[in-house]
Order: sequence, then C-alpha cells, then structure tokens
Amino acid sequence: MPRVEGSPSTTEITWEELLRALEEHPEWLARVRQVVLTRDLLTLPETIRELVASHRQAEVRLSRLEVAVQELQEAQRQTTLQIQELREAQRQTTLQIQELREAQQQTNLQIQELREAQRQTTFQIQAIWEAIQRNTAQLKDLIEVAQMLVEGQRRLDGTVGEIKGTLLEIKYREQPYAYFGHLLRSIQAISLRTIENELESHLTSEELRDVFRLDLLLRGRLRDAPERPEVWLAIEVSSVVDKGDVERAGRRAALLRKAGFRAIPVAAGLSVNEEAQREAGWDRVVVVKDGQVFFWEETVQHYLEEH
Repeated sequence: MPRVEGSPSTTEITWEELLRALEEHPEWLARVRQVVLTRDLLTLPETIRELVASHRQAEVRLSRLEVAVQELQEAQRQTTLQIQELREAQRQTTLQIQELREAQQQTNLQIQELREAQRQTTFQIQAIWEAIQRNTAQLKDLIEVAQMLVEGQRRLDGTVGEIKGTLLEIKYREQPYAYFGHLLRSIQAISLRTIENELESHLTSEELRDVFRLDLLLRGRLRDAPERPEVWLAIEVSSVVDKGDVERAGRRAALLRKAGFRAIPVAAGLSVNEEAQREAGWDRVVVVKDGQVFFWEETVQHYLEEH
C-alpha cells in the first residue's frame, strides 16, 4: 500500500484512494508524472504523436508514390506498346522500302525495255518513212501515167464519140426516111449553101457563123396534115445527146426562123442524158433517141402557131 508524505504522521492509503485523489486533483497527476517518469518518458506521447503524424504523412507520400509508380508502370506499359508498334511500323516500313526498291528495279527494267522498243520503233518508222517516200514517188509516177491514160481515154472517147456522131449524121443525111419518114413526106436534105443569100440578108456575121455549124438541115411536109406548109428540121447530131446539143439545136433553129424558115429544133443521138431530156421538154426541142422521137407533136404545134 502506498504512503502519502507531507503529513505529521505516515498514513497508508489504498490504490483506489490514490487514484481517486489524483482524479480529484489533476495537478497532482502532473507532479506525480514529473516524479515518477523520466524526461524521455514525459516527452514520449508527444514523440509518438509526431511519429504518428510523420507516419500518416509517410503513408500519404507512400500512397502518392504508389499512384505515381502505377502511373509510371502504365506509362511504361504504354511506352512498351508504342515501342512494339514502332518496331512493327519500322518492320512494315522496311518491307515497303524493300518492295519500293524491287518496284524501282522493275521500273528501271521496263524503262530500259521501253527505250529499246522506242529505238526499234524509231528504226521501223524510219524504214516505213523511206518506204512511203519510195511509194509516194512510185504513186506519183502511177498517177501521172493514170492521168495520161485518162486523158488518152478521154480523147479516145471524144474521138470515138465524134466518129459515132459523124457516122450517125451521115445515116440521118442519107436515110432521113428511116427516122422521119413516118412524120414527114417529100423529105430533102438541104445544103446551107442553097439558102445562103436568105441567111445573109437576115443574120449578123456571128449568127451566120453559128448557123453554118448546124449538123443537118432537112425539110418536108407533115405527113398527117399535107395541107400545112413545109417545115425545116434543124438537127444537132451526137452519139450521146446532152444539154449543150439541145441548146445549140434550139438556138440555131431560132436563127433559121429569124431568116424566114419554119425551123423546128431537133437533137438526135444514140442516147440522151436525163438533163438533156428535161431541157428539151422545157425548151420545145424534139428529141430523137436511137430512132425514137419525143416531144414531136407539142413542139411542131408550138412553132406552127408562131407563124
């Protein structure tokens, strides 16, 4: 049992009484602590509090450090992934570069082949050009020959046409009844010399020269109307009757009518082109095509009415 000093006599008290006294007098508790505890023990609670605070701060720092470590680990993982991606990209780039190199090699080969093909093409074009020049010269010679042949053929056709026309004119002159006997009676072939005086008295020298170029002049009376006066046929003869023959027959017949003769224009031949056929119908010119007579009645009627 503890004792309490400071009284005249020493009195023993119980722990319960001591604890109750210290509770009632807190200042005694502080004094007891100073007597009982050492300085280190007295500062121990404060030290513990400081340690607890430091420990808490360390835990906060540790927690932050763990978060930072986790962030670093995640960043390291991302970096590792990026490095792997970069390695894969580098590998793909390396493959692409290799493919590009191979493609470039193929392109270089193709360019070389194209250059060789171009060189061959140039040679071929040169050869073709030389052949064309030779062919052009030959073609020019052939064209000249063809032109000569065409001109010769044209002249030959003209000569043959003239011969046919001359022979046909002779037939019309010698056999007028064969062509006009069913239309006229008392047919005579008239020489322009026999009517020269009448022509000169009515025509100019130029008109007279034109009439003298007439191929054939016949006269006779109409077979279906013998009471009518005689008519004169101003005939232009050609193997092929064209528009010019029709115009000449009409013009020269008009000059004969001017000199006082009832002249009817006639264009006669073995054939008649379409333009001459149309022109004869419009201009009142009789057409004789290989013995067949066209526009006779209307043409005769037209010129008889003029007189």
